[in-house]
Amino acid sequence: MGLAAYGRPTMIDKVRRLIRRTPDGGFALALEYFEYQTTAARSYSPAFVDLFGPPRNAYEPIDLGTAEGQRLADCAASVQRVLEDVLVDIAHALHRETGLPDLCFGGGVALNGVANARILAESGFERVFVPSAPGDAGCALGAALYADRIYLANPDRDVPDHPFWGPAVDAAELARVAREDGQSVEELNEAALVERIADELAAGRIVGWMEGASEFGPRALGHRSILAAPHSRETRDRLNRDIKYREDFRPFAPVVPLEAANRYFELPPGGIRLARFMSGVFPVRPEWRSQLAAVTHVDGSARLQALERDMAPRLYALLEAYGRRSGIPVLLNTSFNVAGEPIVNRALEGYSTFRRCGIDLLVAGPTLIVKRAALPAAPLTAEVA
Repeated sequence: MGLAAYGRPTMIDKVRRLIRRTPDGGFALALEYFEYQTTAARSYSPAFVDLFGPPRNAYEPIDLGTAEGQRLADCAASVQRVLEDVLVDIAHALHRETGLPDLCFGGGVALNGVANARILAESGFERVFVPSAPGDAGCALGAALYADRIYLANPDRDVPDHPFWGPAVDAAELARVAREDGQSVEELNEAALVERIADELAAGRIVGWMEGASEFGPRALGHRSILAAPHSRETRDRLNRDIKYREDFRPFAPVVPLEAANRYFELPPGGIRLARFMSGVFPVRPEWRSQLAAVTHVDGSARLQALERDMAPRLYALLEAYGRRSGIPVLLNTSFNVAGEPIVNRALEGYSTFRRCGIDLLVAGPTLIVKRAALPAAPLTAEVA
């Protein structure tokens, strides 16, 4: 999805050879292009290679400055376009069949925020709900819910509308490990900590942020996040190079108080629901793109998280504090991990990641760790508007 924005959909006709709609509202794959159904060795057949060209080494970075890098970007753009078209077509057929206003959408493909935004805009549904863990991680939960409602005939019950269902971070564990490692440890009250971190972010520091129970799903939504000022492309490049250890084209997401979302981003009716769990990609308003360069993708869009105060009160307070300093209550929010590793869960995992990459400060509960010999930081450059 991220690479697609750098390419042109020049291979749509080729991609359409792989997938077709079926009369029953689903789709079918042309299996002559695949081998996953006959062997575990690889998922694609020689016919697939003949159609799209040779595969790249998964461990080699994509260089968009080369013809090969552009070919790969064009592949991504073509697959993305066909995927969107198929999903919108299926969703539109569902709306015609049911006449319902709401669509609940799951499966790993429901993490494709660009497609989700098109479904919302074009399918006829007024709202699209994607849970925080729409992929295989949600199957066990769905099975339990189905058994509870269908087999046991239990009534629906209200549950909190948040994604924080994992283990809580142990700030005392972080303090102990950091002291054993010779790091200085500060303990601050809530208000002082929020103001201090807002100051550090405004000075260009990058913060590892651990708070409460971990998120259920692959998106960092404010409890296991890496936070930074959103204004400079240099911040984006530093995060990819020195912290995430991944290709420089990969984008980062913004988080903004729900009440301010429409000021900076073009949200359609129903868009706030998708933005709650960072499940939709929407345009950054043109007048703000230069000041939100670290979170604005090459096509002018961003995968937005619109935060309600009740969902993550401490992060919400930090956004307010940062907004008082910069004039823009938006932060860059990316998952607390490096490439190839899962999002951190325990404080010990967060500390290990903190020590192995270029994060400047680490927070868990009231505990603050400032890395010795922190990397020099670029000062805040956003204009107050």
